[in-house]
Amino acid sequence: MAFGMPGSLFIGSVVVAVCYGVRLAVSVPTASELFGLKYYGLIYNILILNLPLGSFLFSGLLAGLLYDAQATATPGGGNTCVGAHCYRGVFSVMAVACVIGFVLDVILSIRTKRVYAKIHEAKKASRLAATQRVS
Repeated sequence: MAFGMPGSLFIGSVVVAVCYGVRLAVSVPTASELFGLKYYGLIYNILILNLPLGSFLFSGLLAGLLYDAQATATPGGGNTCVGAHCYRGVFSVMAVACVIGFVLDVILSIRTKRVYAKIHEAKKASRLAATQRVS
C-alpha cells in the first residue's frame, strides 16, 4: 500500500479486516483459558483495549503528524499533499509494528504450548473417565 500500486488499498483492507476478525475471535477463549474466569471481564477488556488505542495512536496522531511533515503549505492556509508518498512513512511504521506484533504472537504461542497441552490432556482424561463410567 505504501508504494501506490493499483489494487493495494483493497488488498490491504481485506488483510486488516481478517486480522481484526481473528483477533476478536481468538481473544475470548485466550482470556478464559489462560487466566481463568475469576477476573475475566477485566482481563478481556485489557486485551481488547489495544484495538481502539492503536487506532487512535497510529491513525489519529502518527498519520496526522507524518502527513503534515510531507505536505506543503497552501497560500490560503493549511497544507496539502497528493500521491502515495504522503502516507509512505505511516505505512512503513505500521508495517514494522505489525511485524513486531507477529513476532510477539509467535513467542506467546510457543510459551503457552504447554498450557494448552495440559488443557487437552485434562479434557481427554475427563472424557476417558466419563466413557468408563458409562461402560
